[in-house]
Amino acid sequence: MDINKMSYEEAISKLETLIEELENEECPLEDSISKFRKGIHLYNHCNSILKKAEGEVKIILEDGTSSLSELDALRETENEYYW
Repeated sequence: MDINKMSYEEAISKLETLIEELENEECPLEDSISKFRKGIHLYNHCNSILKKAEGEVKIILEDGTSSLSELDALRETENEYYW
């Protein structure tokens, strides 16, 4: 599957699997390098998705009347974020 088409959850899951495989001492060097390269690509993809989500949250907060402190207070009283 093309990494750029993966969801955040799919990419994180694959990245976790690659990390486990790299921690295996019996992984040959060439395989380790290939897995590391793929892991970096997965990491960059996940980071890109997170930055986009962060930007969307900032836009929502700027457009709305809620501030982060108001959301934290709401969370403390209701134990969830509700709009």
